[in-house]
Amino acid sequence: MTRSIAFAARLAGLSMAVTMFSGLSGCTWVAVTPEADHIRIVSSEALEDCERVGTTKARTKTSIGVFARSKKKVAEELETLARNDAPELGGNTIVAEGPVSDDGMQRFAIYDCPIAAGSTASGNDAL
Repeated sequence: MTRSIAFAARLAGLSMAVTMFSGLSGCTWVAVTPEADHIRIVSSEALEDCERVGTTKARTKTSIGVFARSKKKVAEELETLARNDAPELGGNTIVAEGPVSDDGMQRFAIYDCPIAAGSTASGNDAL
């Protein structure tokens, strides 16, 4: 009887850990800095009269322990990291230069672009 109680307790603990980690696997921990709030994310086709000012390589975790994070959350976090880097190089627009790698890395080009009147420069204007 004692063995089955110990087994049930371990099983309950494991179940709670799985639930906790699976909830965390979708979390995004990187916030946009105030300096990067105006940085746009666009496709290369949307660039017009822009000057390339540099590149950045963003990296984040694709898993927590044995639990894989959501590909969407990983991509969002990489974009946020790249947006946070852009102001340091004098840019206001970022463009992904390729897909997210299996190990959670993505390269972005940083541009300084004129902002059209009436355009909102926060977030994804032309993906």
